[in-house]
Amino acid sequence: MNLMNKKQIIFYSASTPTIMIYKMGRLFKKNGYETFLFAMCEKDRFDYDFYLEAFDNIICSNFQFFKPNIKSLFHLIKKIPSLLKFTVSMKILNPYAVIGICGNNWQLRLVHKYIFKKHPFIYFPYDIISHLYDSREEALKTTKKFEIEAERYCFENSDGIIHKGAPDELDYINERIHRDLKLPKRQLNFLPYCSKEFSVPIDKNKKLNQNKELHVAYVGFFYSNDKTAQKFSNFFKDLSEQKIHVHFYILADHIPKDKEREFILSFFGPITQSEYLHLHKSMGPREIVKEIAKYDLSLWLSHEQFLNELKFCTGHKIASYLEAGLPILHDDSSLFANKLLKDYGVGINFNEKNQKILKNKIFQIDYKKLLRKIEKARLEFDMDENFPRLKEFIERVAKSKKTQ
Repeated sequence: MNLMNKKQIIFYSASTPTIMIYKMGRLFKKNGYETFLFAMCEKDRFDYDFYLEAFDNIICSNFQFFKPNIKSLFHLIKKIPSLLKFTVSMKILNPYAVIGICGNNWQLRLVHKYIFKKHPFIYFPYDIISHLYDSREEALKTTKKFEIEAERYCFENSDGIIHKGAPDELDYINERIHRDLKLPKRQLNFLPYCSKEFSVPIDKNKKLNQNKELHVAYVGFFYSNDKTAQKFSNFFKDLSEQKIHVHFYILADHIPKDKEREFILSFFGPITQSEYLHLHKSMGPREIVKEIAKYDLSLWLSHEQFLNELKFCTGHKIASYLEAGLPILHDDSSLFANKLLKDYGVGINFNEKNQKILKNKIFQIDYKKLLRKIEKARLEFDMDENFPRLKEFIERVAKSKKTQ
């Protein structure tokens, strides 16, 4: 089919795009849509060539918003031509639907209000501010008022919502920082699923026994605060005392590129003095799955900054671990993620009370049985299998917009 006749799906990422966005775009492209990715970041903050497999066109702002100062203001002035090109590129398109991903809600508010208001606009709040705080007063201590109001705007003015947490998480939006919020009736719960494209054969010959040292993989985005830092430090200390190796593959792309490594080392550097804690360079989505598949287990460890979010959140690392064929060690403070992993039977849960004896618990499991359950889970927790729901949702939202 000629591109001129294809329905255009635009993904607007208000920060560095995630692998979940790649997977969604890839499936739309495979199913006959023309796909665009607008990324509010520098081109070198993600694997541009890799993402071209999912998108017919990628347009980067070549600018990313960080904490305002003289240096960032100068950077903004320097990047004005790129930002203008970025904006004009959006305005000349006639999309069938736009999926706006947070990021920064204030960006999505501007993009919707001044560029895509006449087009079907679907809000994908990757992380929901309303789940992070107990009250508006608490939120305002660390979050700008205009960002809170922008989240409200996006919820109320979008034509549909995609959300990746617990199925009922939108039922709790009005409990804390928003009151009388009116959500669009079209909503889709769409989790960060696995992809057959990334899954590697499961190594069923691995053996866990008491004469073998355990190796655990931890992959993910990292941001630190006092509570999280203390929790991570205590946990990794307990693992090293049990002679369990932990291999870290960390990203922190909310930090300027020239400061990212320094930020990661400021936390992980000291604890990797232990012979059981290993800090590796981050890798691309395909490479990381193949890399960690050689280990025995993987790790889901909750951050402690936002206690309300723990009731609802999930993350893409679950899919990466399943794609690598690894059972998942998971703490039970993340209620939805904990339930998800228990339902599939692919994990070993723990808490602060029993993490000091976690090695004993691991050696009591039927490892081959866990691997069989992972094989089954990958078939069900799969983006290809769930894509028809996403496609049908986009079509419904687009058609309803045309009839207004």
